[in-house]
Amino acid sequence: MDSAITRSAILVFLILLGYGLKQAGLFKQSDSKVLSNIMLYVTLPAVLVNAFRDFTPDPSLVLFAVLALAVNIVLLTVGWRVAARKSPMVRATYMICMAGFNIGSFAIPFLQNLFPQQMMEVILFDIGNSIMNCGIIYAFAAAQVHPEHRFRLRDLCRTLFSTFPFDLYIVLLALALLQVPIPAPIYQLADTVEGANALVVMLMLGILFEVRLDREKRRQVLGIVVTRYTTAAVLSALIVLFLPVPMEQRLVAVGLVCAPISSMATVFCGKLGCDPDVYGTATSLTIPISIAVMLGMSLV
Repeated sequence: MDSAITRSAILVFLILLGYGLKQAGLFKQSDSKVLSNIMLYVTLPAVLVNAFRDFTPDPSLVLFAVLALAVNIVLLTVGWRVAARKSPMVRATYMICMAGFNIGSFAIPFLQNLFPQQMMEVILFDIGNSIMNCGIIYAFAAAQVHPEHRFRLRDLCRTLFSTFPFDLYIVLLALALLQVPIPAPIYQLADTVEGANALVVMLMLGILFEVRLDREKRRQVLGIVVTRYTTAAVLSALIVLFLPVPMEQRLVAVGLVCAPISSMATVFCGKLGCDPDVYGTATSLTIPISIAVMLGMSLV
């Protein structure tokens, strides 16, 4: 337990370091894009390759993909209901910021630290999360602002398959199911690169962290954050009590459900013309809350 707490504390320190370096003027907000690309195309693929090294098909893994779809639908519905009497733009902001989870650039480093043997559960959850996050959530939110907007399966598939991690998930999953071996040198390369993932991701989160909140928008931001984590707490309790898998897998599911707002939320909110102060601040505020959840799980 002490080791897990220490490793989690180191991850938190790296986030604070990234934020401190930005405040000192050594990094700018725009520099996070470089780290994001390194994570997306270099270090995260190494993590995923190693996660599939000892892959064994298990029905419980499919359950995690279904769970991701289910909790996203619940959060999307709650966001719609809570903001039902607000303006269409505010309602769309609630819906986009309520659903969707930041798995690749937040949950994976923390859960890899706490539950290194359960990375396949994380990957299958993110496959389901990506399906919702790369089009379905946006389609329903856009319909609030533009009632003529229709969901198109073609648009969802285009967005999904233009997302590199999703493509890599599918390729690695297909190779594993077909029992096609990956050459040993690739695993050796992955072993070397994987260790840099946590450093890159945590520094990136620290640089991205920004709170811009005036009095008029405070209630809206707090409404999103409080509603999201209240719902996540209820879902977490249901997962611990009723999900038909071992307790360690249930705790992984809790960590996933309590992950921060997805980075895709900023893309889709910006596309609809939502207030950047609201969705930007809400996204930033979910990071320390999710860190607190992960530290609590370290104690467990």
